[in-house]
Amino acid sequence: MTRKKLLVILLIAGLVSVFCVEQALSQDGGRGGRGRNRDGDQQQDRTQMREQWQARQTQRLREQIGATEEEWTTLAPLVENVQNVQRQLQFGMMGAFGGRGGRAAQPTGEGEAAPEQTDLQKAAQALREVAANEAASDKEVTDAMETYRTAKAAVEAELVTAKEALAAAVTVRQQAQLVLMGLLD
Repeated sequence: MTRKKLLVILLIAGLVSVFCVEQALSQDGGRGGRGRNRDGDQQQDRTQMREQWQARQTQRLREQIGATEEEWTTLAPLVENVQNVQRQLQFGMMGAFGGRGGRAAQPTGEGEAAPEQTDLQKAAQALREVAANEAASDKEVTDAMETYRTAKAAVEAELVTAKEALAAAVTVRQQAQLVLMGLLD
């Protein structure tokens, strides 16, 4: 197995694990646990765990590309932007198949506002609904597909722009590492 294939597999495994952790945390909802105050402690614990995990991942990424602290102050927002757009594209596409990205946005904990759905998630949800509706006309289905494709193309264009900005800010060696990690093409 080549190194590139191994890195792609590891990246996919990492994304799947992030998704699974997020699902597990969000499914726990407001049920509370032993010895926990139902009105906030649990949500605070989840938030802290997520932040700690993200901090470890960020530190690992910084070390892998060999960025100094000074370089990282410039690179971190660019890397985060690429990752956010990649997630938006991934969850929006999953929504077309009834995955997490397509469900109506719901609060994940007590007192927490529902996250706003992206245009891609809304389009995926609409496409899924019209495709499941036996009474929908071909025109309605075609229109929903076009709306989905347009929203997906907009996110893909945003991803290209984000990747170009990141590529312009890194050294050639850092760029090579980011390509292997799937953050750049």
